[in-house]
Amino acid sequence: MLNPNSDRLDYGEILAPPAGYDLDFALGTTYSLDLDALVGAILALGLSEDTDSALMNNPVCLLEALRSTGDKLVLFCEGGQIHMPTNVTPLYILLEKVVFSVKTEKLKTKKDQTKENKAEENKTKKDKKDENENSASFPSFHPKIWLIRYKNSNGELKYRVIVLSRNLTFDRSWDITYYMDGHITRKSTKRDARKNEPLCDFLKYLLTQLPSDKNGQNKAKQINNLIKEISTVIFEPSEKQFNDFEFIPNGIKNSKDELYSFDKSKLFTTETFDEIMIISPFLSSKIIRHFNDRNLGSKVKNANYMLITRDMSLGKLKPKDVSNFEIYTMRDNVIDGESAISDDTVLLQKQDIHAKVYMMRNGSSSDLYLGSLNASTNGVYRNIEFMLRLSAKKEYLNIKKLKADLFCGDVNNPNNPFILTNLDTNLDYEDDDRINALNAVIKNINRSNPSANVRKDDDDNYSIDLRFNECDIPNLNMILKNFKITLRPLLSNKTENFRRKITFTDLKSFELSKFYAIVVSDNNQESDNNQEIERILIIKTDGLPDDREKSVITKVISDKNHFYKYIYFLLGDASILSSLEPSVFGKDIGGQQNRKTYNIPALYERMLQTAATDPEKFKDIDYLIKTISDDGIIPDDFKILHKAFKKVVKLNG
Repeated sequence: MLNPNSDRLDYGEILAPPAGYDLDFALGTTYSLDLDALVGAILALGLSEDTDSALMNNPVCLLEALRSTGDKLVLFCEGGQIHMPTNVTPLYILLEKVVFSVKTEKLKTKKDQTKENKAEENKTKKDKKDENENSASFPSFHPKIWLIRYKNSNGELKYRVIVLSRNLTFDRSWDITYYMDGHITRKSTKRDARKNEPLCDFLKYLLTQLPSDKNGQNKAKQINNLIKEISTVIFEPSEKQFNDFEFIPNGIKNSKDELYSFDKSKLFTTETFDEIMIISPFLSSKIIRHFNDRNLGSKVKNANYMLITRDMSLGKLKPKDVSNFEIYTMRDNVIDGESAISDDTVLLQKQDIHAKVYMMRNGSSSDLYLGSLNASTNGVYRNIEFMLRLSAKKEYLNIKKLKADLFCGDVNNPNNPFILTNLDTNLDYEDDDRINALNAVIKNINRSNPSANVRKDDDDNYSIDLRFNECDIPNLNMILKNFKITLRPLLSNKTENFRRKITFTDLKSFELSKFYAIVVSDNNQESDNNQEIERILIIKTDGLPDDREKSVITKVISDKNHFYKYIYFLLGDASILSSLEPSVFGKDIGGQQNRKTYNIPALYERMLQTAATDPEKFKDIDYLIKTISDDGIIPDDFKILHKAFKKVVKLNG
């Protein structure tokens, strides 16, 4: 079940439509996001290509994947946790309709609740300042889940729910994934509806995070349709060892305005247990101590306790917190990973445990919990998370079996990636604390409700006025003293230091975006080892020109050669994929090399086949012709063909 050598799942294969089906709609969530990883997911969802496909390097393929899939996909992530891609391309404009950042509401402490009981007029300015004093009082949006609907040519629907511990990034750490397929049935019962109710409530929470613009309204309509359908969908584990399951959100409210909280799950409320296994990269003393002491004073004897975590987390525990646990961490040679050669430089790709797994056995029954939740107070009591419980009999699910899987056999097996370790309270991870401080700065700035407005200066140039509300950034003067902060539009190299109002000038239409790059670094003049992080903020931007997508498409389809390649690609000619030369956006896309003469009769034959089997494809061709600038790019021969086929497939307008 958990053998790292044999029980592996490929992210792209999990997302890709089953045979005979196409993507109809997909919803995903992640804490941190890499835009290139999202593009890989789009290739898997829309084109059934591997997430590391060579098509990632070809703008023609990326253009069609992003354009055709954008309206069918929505992805939510933690605000301020979008990572900078390796190669920024104007094609990322097409991701704006896909990605939405979540800003969670501040948790109410006892102090806050006391203040709320006072009359509003008695509130002082100091009271209001205190309420915003600590950014840590904001929980994180931390779930990793996909809900996908596929559709075949007969209109039949298939659903897939995927629960992960993995973020949508290129991090190489070891994670856990499980997925179930489902279908709509008239035989669904109230029990089936109740089982999916937590999933529906989770989707309803996501609705509150959408903007009120046209794109947000379209996505809300699709999510609402999904909520209605899910209540009649039956999901079933395909493995014989699992006899039941449960969706468990954390940190959101249900239809009765009651909070879902993981500490109310069987994992926490079962009085005693015979076995407990916890895999979690991040820990809190309180949570681990809770399990360590659960059986104290009970009749349970010789219970088994097992913990797999990271070395860095052990320093947060005391010996009494884990007195019953066997503790394992990943071996150094596994953490060091593999060397990868990139640009003549050897890069060490480190990895560590990142999975979140809990197994509890009580008598003859076992429960396996997996998903996004760390064994930490933030995870259990603060963050928005999503977990899945799978139930099984003890003969299928117990520590002995899981150990054999995880350790690739016996614990002393040389292939065992884990090593038994002792608690070390002297570990120092100062750099992690510094990175956390930088992330906190970005979180504060992101929550200041920044806004931007685009002005057109002349026929070719634009300006952006970017504003931040200083009142919503606690301790701003201290932040500016201790940190250096710069911002720029993602698609431009124009950079400005952070201040309340920033203006960027002389921008082209394809440099305008809702994505803005922010860089935060230590401002310690006495240190030569300043830390720095770069993230992308999604900022509400008014006045964006309507022709931005057109300008991007025109840049990619820049000559007749690329026009024909795009047409063949639209028509589903697999043979064209191998001839699509890799090229970097903006680097001789329309160059003279690789020119190819296209056979019009062969193209006519391909169009005939498409008209008979998939006439909807001609809508995409029609959109392309109307979008690109016709300055000799569209061949006259093709214009005649297109006009004729429009009549054949009865495509109007």
